[in-house]
Amino acid sequence: MSAMVSPRLRSLSLFAPLCLLAGSALTLSACNSDPVTAVSEDGEPIYPALGIDILSVEANQGTAIYVAEGDAWVGGSGRLGALIKDRDTLVRVHYSVDEGFEPREIEGRLLLRYEDGSTVVLDDRHFVDGDSTPNTLDGTFSFGLEAAKGHIQPNMTFKVELVEIDEGQAAAKAKLDEHIWASPAEPKLLGIQGDPMELKIVFVPYHHLYEGIDRTTDTSPENMALIVDLLMELNPVSEVTWEVHEPILWDKPMENLGSVLGPLSALRDNELAFPNVYYHALFPVPEGHVDYVGGIAQVPGGGLGEGNERVSATAMGNNVRRAAEIVAHEVGHNAGQLHVFCMAAVAENTDPNYPYDDGRIGHWGFGIRSLELYDPDTHRDYMSYCDPSWVSSYSWGKSFVRAQRLTSWDYELPQGEHFGEDEEGGGGTPAPSSPDMQLLADYDEPLLLATIGPDTEDYWWVGHGTLPEGSDPYAVDNRHSIELRAGGELVDVLPAVVHYTNDFSMAWLIAELPEALEDLDGVDTIVRVDDLGEVHSLDASVVHLSQRPEGLGLADVAQLGR
Repeated sequence: MSAMVSPRLRSLSLFAPLCLLAGSALTLSACNSDPVTAVSEDGEPIYPALGIDILSVEANQGTAIYVAEGDAWVGGSGRLGALIKDRDTLVRVHYSVDEGFEPREIEGRLLLRYEDGSTVVLDDRHFVDGDSTPNTLDGTFSFGLEAAKGHIQPNMTFKVELVEIDEGQAAAKAKLDEHIWASPAEPKLLGIQGDPMELKIVFVPYHHLYEGIDRTTDTSPENMALIVDLLMELNPVSEVTWEVHEPILWDKPMENLGSVLGPLSALRDNELAFPNVYYHALFPVPEGHVDYVGGIAQVPGGGLGEGNERVSATAMGNNVRRAAEIVAHEVGHNAGQLHVFCMAAVAENTDPNYPYDDGRIGHWGFGIRSLELYDPDTHRDYMSYCDPSWVSSYSWGKSFVRAQRLTSWDYELPQGEHFGEDEEGGGGTPAPSSPDMQLLADYDEPLLLATIGPDTEDYWWVGHGTLPEGSDPYAVDNRHSIELRAGGELVDVLPAVVHYTNDFSMAWLIAELPEALEDLDGVDTIVRVDDLGEVHSLDASVVHLSQRPEGLGLADVAQLGR
């Protein structure tokens, strides 16, 4: 990914602001007390910058969200996306200057007021000799808001001011006019969302031991930092909670990367992973692909019972930065995103609603870890197959909706169609007999699942959850079914739903399994009837039965305090 970064702000650290003042009046600078053409709330003098016109104010946590245009505030309905609490944020001021503008140093101030009445003022002073240029941090007035210092909170207000530092002498001499030097005209809400936003993921490395192959995924701290930092940068969350699993032995050929998804889902289920936890396989392949496939993922819905599909895999090669990009792409699929079309590398299953031409990101991107800017004219969305890539406001918005829903499950379990309270009317973990706890159990019913694809054996297992939201195994156009047989006699017929991986290379078969048959007791043959009416029989002994400890379910884990 190509980008440009300001040496000035990198040396100072973007998220270590130049001037801070807590408890002061909203328009009082911590760095200056210049004479007057305007007066602050505290009666202190301020001197508006002349000959310069604020065009827009951008808040950027990954993608540009315009919070003011001219001196007009941009409210929620007019914004490109959401801003997340407790996430580092870049605020930039874009401007134009008059003809005959007198080049000089101008001071920009970002004035913040919080719900408790406290204030912070951030200061950026630099030499202005023309219109702002968005491709460098030096080309705009730029302010770094630090989550660690409590700068990013719900119900905070903001206002930007551009002021003279020489009592306006240079501007007066050049006879410059006053334009928009404060934006918005009055302090307005920055619009920080109050909901917790988190991403939880377990990385599963593999030990590939087969014939002359003996290698294990390198999950060194340096490699994992590259992966986790990029996930943090591209997703609208305040925290990425992650862990590295013990390596899993793979003692057979690797001919289809999708062949790990079934075993990975079974592992996830056996370990009683909560529905909002992603499992991601890191399979060691030096060249970074298996038959030119670098990553693969399921594309589940947002249902509580669809945790079994929140699995994906990356061929972890020698180019770890590239592997990190693939991980982010595949986790994007797990969060419900489709591919984005671009001409240079056409992908299957693209999103018809993507708004920007040729997969471009549409607006400036910013990395809160790298402190780099990403050009909307040269970067494509990370859900495309084109490079260089970054996150668009469109993908940011889709990820926000999914992360908001999944994160909410850690704070209030679902009750009906909303996230309700427990029987006592409070938060926390509901009592075992509460409606919430029962509903969690209802989303954890036995399932018979299979992955079916080319160049790999079918993988069958018993997991838990529900059918995907909105699916109907009894629909007229759904002709997949599974027959359970014993001694040639029909035991049961299970209507099945089929989902496909992001590239359609693997089919994911899901059927509700009666609780009495969860262990397939007495069943010796499974017959799969596909949508063409073709019959495929297999011995029931190939099915990997659930290995959950002592028959525990998700409701038990929640009660024990997951």
